Amino acid sequence: MYQALQNPGSLSIKCYPKCNIMSPETRLEGIGQDAVRCANCGDPVTPFQFEHGYTVVFDEARTIGLTLDKDAAERIARDSRAYAKLPECSAQYSILLFAPHDLVGTVARTRPFLGQLGTMPGVRMPDSHNAGDFGSFLIGAPHEYALTPDQLELRTDGHMDIDAVRPGTIIVAPVKVAGAGVYMGDMHALQGDGKIAGHTMDVSGTVTLQVEVLKERELLGPVLFPLPEDLPFLARPFTAGEKAKAVTLAKQWGITEIEESGPISIVGTGPDLNSAAENGLSRSAKLLGMSLPEVRNRATITGAIEIGRLPGVVQITFLAPLNQLENAGLLPLVLEQYDIG
Repeated sequence: MYQALQNPGSLSIKCYPKCNIMSPETRLEGIGQDAVRCANCGDPVTPFQFEHGYTVVFDEARTIGLTLDKDAAERIARDSRAYAKLPECSAQYSILLFAPHDLVGTVARTRPFLGQLGTMPGVRMPDSHNAGDFGSFLIGAPHEYALTPDQLELRTDGHMDIDAVRPGTIIVAPVKVAGAGVYMGDMHALQGDGKIAGHTMDVSGTVTLQVEVLKERELLGPVLFPLPEDLPFLARPFTAGEKAKAVTLAKQWGITEIEESGPISIVGTGPDLNSAAENGLSRSAKLLGMSLPEVRNRATITGAIEIGRLPGVVQITFLAPLNQLENAGLLPLVLEQYDIG
């Protein structure tokens, strides 16, 4: 038997009740959800079980995925490490070992992104729990990774599972340890907003990253500048034609100055979606020097709150005045990413 210590996002397993060993040495026995076994007693040990799953193959260009039947899934499972293209020194078992096949013949478009991209937290914690939702499971937990509420505030929310974190996106991450400790992983072939199933298509891949340092700036959590096509409709920069209509309206109604604005997306996390939204809204207000009611209004009429992951990762995305973006030290990134001329 096995005992998952934390769900969702289990960080460790315990062989229970036979061995009572935390994170025991393991061996493989066949394929399927019981294939990973305790090397000491032989009982299955795995941090989770699938209620409903699938095995996917991709076309040569990696643009389309297709789910497989039982025979094909089991054939892949028997050579899972090769099919998963795990790095040579990677010490892990591929989930392909489970050979899930509940969906057959389903077609999906790929859009690769990183589930984890950020900086090291200011307290020791598993990377899977470096967020306000999964991290909340560590508060008072009965194992070595237990945290207090104050310690959880030292997280950096590197585990976002936000599908906009893909090639071309700019991310500003908080620094809470010397040297920042930039890390990445958890690459997915695709994911719909919310990651509602709790899992998606994990794949191997190669990442090219450019890192710059913004000094003397305080940041509570990640800030994203997504690709223009990934912005909510209301948060996209205005076109020349739209600006011309606004100028005409201003003249008709005696408005002497039109606000110049640009997009920003601020990550909020918490044990549930409501607390994640409040976290993101308060971070937005502090970063841009606004009141909470103003942020709420701007997110309502010039943006949206998007769900990155259940139970509690969101993006607060809206158009912010350029002068406040400049005061926050973020205007150069806005001008780099978007055509707001």
